[in-house]
Parts: sequence; C-alpha cells; structure tokens
Amino acid sequence: MQTVTNDTTALLRDFTAAADHFTNLLESFSPEVLNRVPFEGSWSPAQVGDHVLKFLNGTKSALSVPKTTPGRAPDAHEPLLREIFLNFERKAKAPAVVLPSNEPIDRAPLLHALKEIRESLGARIREEDLLMLCAGVPFPTIGDLTGLEWVLFADYHLRRHTRQLQQMQPYFNQQ
Repeated sequence: MQTVTNDTTALLRDFTAAADHFTNLLESFSPEVLNRVPFEGSWSPAQVGDHVLKFLNGTKSALSVPKTTPGRAPDAHEPLLREIFLNFERKAKAPAVVLPSNEPIDRAPLLHALKEIRESLGARIREEDLLMLCAGVPFPTIGDLTGLEWVLFADYHLRRHTRQLQQMQPYFNQQ
C-alpha cells in the first residue's frame, strides 16, 4: 500500500483544519444548550466536546511513547480507520476511557482545553517520526498504530464528531 501521505505539512494542515472546524462548531452552541441532550440516545454538545478532548489527549499520549520500526506499511490500517470513523452509517460504542462526563461541562475551560490540545498535537505532528510504530499503546481491535495512523485517526474521528454536532444544530435551532 502506498502511504497516504508522509508530508508533515499536509497532515498538520488537515488535522488543524478538522480540529478548528470542530471547535468552532462547538463554540457556536449557546451556553443554554451546550449541556442539553438534543434527542434520546445522543450526547450533549458539551459531552461530544469532552469525548473529543479525551481521545485527542489519548492520541497525544500515543505519539509520546517509544517508537519502533513497524515491519509493515506505515499506513496499513488507514483503510480500516477510515471505514470505522468516516462511515457514518456505522455506529460504535466509545471505550470507557473516553466516555464523556455526565456532569455539566463548563464552556470556557472545555474550549480552551480543545485549543490547547490542538496546539500540542500540532507540535507532535511536526516533531515526531510519524512513520514509526507507537509501541505499547494498542488501538482497540487493531493493535499498535504508527504515528501516521494515530494522526489520521484523530483527523477522521474529529470529522465524525463534527458531523454529529452538525446533526444536533437543527434540533436546537427549532426551539
């Protein structure tokens, strides 16, 4: 398989765009509705933000572990990650470690933390050898990912939850 891209500039641009789009959309929800669940089976916009913050922190941690040579194409799991996170017909249950809080979430600290993790992950993307395997931090059902795959996961997962927020907007706009 050919690497999706090992162009750090393009990866950083795509990740930053996805993170900014998500954060800007989350910021567009008024404080009055931020912690309201729009419909049964959904999270509130704040809970979606909390979940995103948790998985981005996990991505940052994964990029910080010792690296090894992957012994496979550095993007071998990209098609599976794309299918998991960009197939919007597919529903998944979040692992407990990234489940959002059930308590009300303060808007300003959440938005600040999301902007900080975007910056921190951006630095990791610029500094790390993303073609190496991040050993010892297995992704559920897949196993160890390369730095490239962790960044693509973060990008795809952000896009998925951006779409989730977009689907909530009409509910709140009708009230």
